[in-house]
Amino acid sequence: MNRLLHKLLYRILPLGGYLQTVSAMFFLSHRLGIGRHAPATEYTFHLDRLMRAGDLAIDIGANLGYYARLMSRIAGRNGHVYAVEPVAPIRRVLERNLSGCGNVDILPYALGAAEGEIRMGNATVRTGGYFGTGQNFVMEAGAEADVEFTAEMRRGSELFGHLTRIDFIKCDVEGYEVVIMEEMRPLLERFRPTVLIETGGENRDRIVALFTELGYDAYTLHRGQEIPLRAGSKKDIIFRPKKKR
Repeated sequence: MNRLLHKLLYRILPLGGYLQTVSAMFFLSHRLGIGRHAPATEYTFHLDRLMRAGDLAIDIGANLGYYARLMSRIAGRNGHVYAVEPVAPIRRVLERNLSGCGNVDILPYALGAAEGEIRMGNATVRTGGYFGTGQNFVMEAGAEADVEFTAEMRRGSELFGHLTRIDFIKCDVEGYEVVIMEEMRPLLERFRPTVLIETGGENRDRIVALFTELGYDAYTLHRGQEIPLRAGSKKDIIFRPKKKR
């Protein structure tokens, strides 16, 4: 039913209206506690165990603000959140959704290993019948997309190099997580934040290997509880530095 509703909304609304409507549906559902154990939303209910008041947090791939708004609330007046979102039409809705969050800076970039203008794409209209808001990817050689966007890429190590601490990072970037985390490795080594990453395929093994080398333990959620990462799991991964356990 959720997929059918998205298709209908995408057909009858302009893109901005569609994005605003689906984000409003999420925030309402979350307030009502709907999706607490659903794979797509369960981690949003776990955020208060991944960060705390006063934290400095980074949301890489902030999308419509599902995590960033909750992160802002947890961080509070003594904390701060950087929400990184490169796709302009999505970012416009993100700005509206975070308009009441005075402790959030929105950064209009894609993170990567280079700097300059890039192309990003989304292929979900053809495959799913509607615009999948969290499935925008960096266009590389041979990539195909239904919709393309121009964006600016920045190095995370440079963009956040002025910070004196990083307590929590959430990263959901459709296959670019290895590039970003490898490039930000100096910051991971220096600040040792807790990290939540959406990853899959070959990237999953590479991400786990990277964080294992950095001295992190890996966990996933099972009915709201963290359990050690198991072989074959496809869920988002929570990486905690060993010294924090």
